[in-house]
Amino acid sequence: MSSDVHDLTLSRGHAKPLYSGHPWVFADALDRGRSLTPDDGDEVRVRDEAGVVLGRGFYSAKSAIAVRLLTRNDEDLDAAFLRARIESAAAYRACIGRGLNPDDACRVVNAEGDGLPGLVVDRYGAYLSVQIATAGMERRRAVVLDALQERFSPKGIADRSDERARKAEGLAPASSLVARGTLPEEPVEVAHAGLRLSVDLRRGQKTGTYLDQFETHERFAHFARGAASVLDVFSHTGGFALAAAGAGAKGLVLLDKSEPALRQAEANLKRNGVEDADLVCASWAEGLKHLREENRRFAAMAVDPPKFARGKDALREALNGYRDLNAAAAPLLERGGILFTCSCSGNVSSQDFERAVAAGIAHTGRRARLIETRGAAADHPIPPGFAQGRYLKCLVLEVE
Repeated sequence: MSSDVHDLTLSRGHAKPLYSGHPWVFADALDRGRSLTPDDGDEVRVRDEAGVVLGRGFYSAKSAIAVRLLTRNDEDLDAAFLRARIESAAAYRACIGRGLNPDDACRVVNAEGDGLPGLVVDRYGAYLSVQIATAGMERRRAVVLDALQERFSPKGIADRSDERARKAEGLAPASSLVARGTLPEEPVEVAHAGLRLSVDLRRGQKTGTYLDQFETHERFAHFARGAASVLDVFSHTGGFALAAAGAGAKGLVLLDKSEPALRQAEANLKRNGVEDADLVCASWAEGLKHLREENRRFAAMAVDPPKFARGKDALREALNGYRDLNAAAAPLLERGGILFTCSCSGNVSSQDFERAVAAGIAHTGRRARLIETRGAAADHPIPPGFAQGRYLKCLVLEVE
């Protein structure tokens, strides 16, 4: 074992979350009198107040999260360890049937869920797209990229690291979009549920698109099968609408305020032979109001907004937003219509989100049945006991 690993000791009472599986050590949990001060990105050993080793991770000097554990064992976090974790992550995707075909799109490393906090890796056919979000992973960038190149042999690796997340760690924005190899100037085409989608690795959302919703798209297709009318609110590049069309749904309406996203959605629809679609470029409030004024009604609807709460200080505003959004959407459903309504705000709990949605629907005088709840796709695993990882929530409702 490496002898130059710094030891950090937790203050009394602060080890309980880690005993229960949580992978984060917050800065205010450290007993500064019994802990050395590591450099940003250093490998550290975390001990409880009695000196028992709780695991190892990388230190973040400028973050509220001082350590993210990579292992519960007292083992070196060297290049061999990182390569083994990447190999384990790939093996899990193969086990669940993801990433088996050359044009598949899937998440191949999901940070804490794969024991590699600070690292997200998505595969889009022959290309990889990464996000590096911690000082520890940034210092080991070359090792990580080498391991990914060796394991997946991509034509290129895009660095789509989130600037906001890196700033919270005291890191500068990524220096280059192209991390390895070459990237295409045009969107790449990938397979999804028997359909063909284009993904813009240079300008698309997140690492290219919203892979965490892929399984929910498929589930929406089940409920929208053969529907005469479908509304996709915050449609982005058309994931929900396209999945419904693949199941024989007609009368598609896609609503989004981004004209470039709607253009890409239109291209996706045409690529799959779908002509029966109306694209509405407007804010959700204006678009839903317009559809209500036209007395439009839909058999199935997906509502998948961007984050309403980036911080805890915006929680109340976010909950009011989810209430108002669903109050505006519900009247557009036929009696017995299906509503998939989502939140990707990690600071909004599942319970609070459900209550906000329920309040919005009740305000319209409609009654709803909760059929099921959903989260991120299976290629986005999280550790048990890590509530922060359950950021994505989806309620499937029948609205009478």
